Amino acid sequence: MRRLKELWFWWRESARRRRIIGLGLFLVVCGGLLGSIKFAPTFANVDETPLNSAVSFSTSNTGDSDDSSGPGVALTARQYSSKTQRLVMQFHITGDSDDATDASILPSDLDWHIKTVGQESASYQVVPTTTNHYVLIVDHLDDNFGAIQITVENRDKTVGANGKITKGGSAQLVLKNHPSLDNHNLEKLSAKQYAITAINKEIEKQQQKIKQNKQVIQVAQAAIKTDNQKITMRQKDLKYETDSQRQDTLSGISDIRSDQDTQRTNISEAQKDIEKRQTEIAYMQKKQTAINDGRYQLPKPGKTQIYQK
Repeated sequence: MRRLKELWFWWRESARRRRIIGLGLFLVVCGGLLGSIKFAPTFANVDETPLNSAVSFSTSNTGDSDDSSGPGVALTARQYSSKTQRLVMQFHITGDSDDATDASILPSDLDWHIKTVGQESASYQVVPTTTNHYVLIVDHLDDNFGAIQITVENRDKTVGANGKITKGGSAQLVLKNHPSLDNHNLEKLSAKQYAITAINKEIEKQQQKIKQNKQVIQVAQAAIKTDNQKITMRQKDLKYETDSQRQDTLSGISDIRSDQDTQRTNISEAQKDIEKRQTEIAYMQKKQTAINDGRYQLPKPGKTQIYQK
């Protein structure tokens, strides 16, 4: 009988301990879940920045309102390879001249801050390619990363009509991870190769524009020549015409000469555009040479920050 009482007492105390341990484990699990919900970074309610949609540099930190018509940043392309764990994004600074001689926002005016969501920090490098165009390379990025937050700070200062100096502000863009982003065929080029490839493409584009301008000049010159022939023929007919006919002929000659003035304007504008693009090509070729021989130093790689809500 005594043995049964001891066994019952042991069973009752053991059950109590099990309940206490079970309750403790339950509270630990619940606390962990609540902590993760409260503190884990999430971009569920943050919209992804659309491609080719400019995000203006906010000037709210100076007390001024945002100006959507001013300079900004547009994400123009993005590709990720889970095979090489590399993300490549291309950006364009909008609202500023893409000609090197006219651009006001220089690479030295911009500070790039990159944050990762859902993984530890990765390495990144911002590569200025052609004027107002940049490539962002992010390496060692796991395929389960949640998102990338890019903040571009513009330190370029402008002086308003009232003499007030305004800072350039900053623009924030977000890229979320999704299956369609993965491209196993993404080439793993070096920063130098990205810069040189982009310059080559831009030079080809400028050369194509020059070719088109030369065609405009040829067409305009041919039109002027044809108009001269028309004027000569009508001037010969004048001595055989009546007064009313002469008036119509002279009016027609005036219209032809007006058309010639338009063609000469087209020629002049095309020639100026050719000169401008030739200057731009010469600048890009010099930059390309300097990148190749190391005289033009590309920005050094950095470490991304971890996004914390």
